[in-house]
Amino acid sequence: MSESFLSTALIFPLELLLPILGILLIRSYSPINSLIYRSFLGSIAALIFALTGAPDVALTEVMVGTLLSSLLYIVTIRSCYSIVVIVDENNPPSTAKKLYFKSIFDELHLSIVFQEEPFTNNLISNLEFLTSSKSSGSPHALLMGDTMYVEAESLLIDIQEVLVNDTSQFKFNFSKIVFSS
Repeated sequence: MSESFLSTALIFPLELLLPILGILLIRSYSPINSLIYRSFLGSIAALIFALTGAPDVALTEVMVGTLLSSLLYIVTIRSCYSIVVIVDENNPPSTAKKLYFKSIFDELHLSIVFQEEPFTNNLISNLEFLTSSKSSGSPHALLMGDTMYVEAESLLIDIQEVLVNDTSQFKFNFSKIVFSS
């Protein structure tokens, strides 16, 4: 009796992690964090299966539940990474400028999509394109004149790291957008 109690006591903390990881997985907004939670969830479940005498189920969980689903998820996340750059439909960037931006975002493994919208002379009204319901999903940027306004600070940092080695004739300012509530 004491041996079964001891084995139950050793597995119990692992069993407590499963619902916690499940809740974190469901409530996560970040695809990368979701991937991490799902991988830990599958690994801990496989460990519990192995410890309770079901090595075949544990191996299946590791191979299918953890490795295969994680790899598919990584491929899906990676293939969906794109940035939408909102440009003035009356004054779209030249092909050379588009290729310049494509080269920058290629370095970051992001595909670039140019979305044309009717701009005004007012920066604030143009920035509203970024907060519209059409702008959900991929990160967005607004190209206005020689300045690109980027939503995500992490993306701005990545762009600035790419620009350190930039030898192009184009010179653009990249700026973080700060929305006040």
